Amino acid sequence: MATTSRTIVRMPREATRGELVEITAIAQHDMESGFRSTERGERIPRDIIREFICTYSGVEVFRAQLHPGVGANPLITFNTIATESGELEFTWKGDNDYFAQSRMPLTVA
Repeated sequence: MATTSRTIVRMPREATRGELVEITAIAQHDMESGFRSTERGERIPRDIIREFICTYSGVEVFRAQLHPGVGANPLITFNTIATESGELEFTWKGDNDYFAQSRMPLTVA
């Protein structure tokens, strides 16, 4: 299981209604593909982040399904449109009950 679960989200805290908002999210995770073996030939179990979801004021605005080919510490960049002041919630879910969550407010003028 991943030994770290630090998450970083970068986005503006304020936007104008209708403005395109760029969001960058990263979760610190070792991401073991399950395809590698130890020196003794034993398979290293898969341990990846499988899903990333972003909601904006409770409405899903972005979802990504991740697979074993994704590298460690997956970085995701996407856009949404500023419609109202509210909270964006970022959720990462993975193997071995991995779960990380972050929240960021967005003030729309």
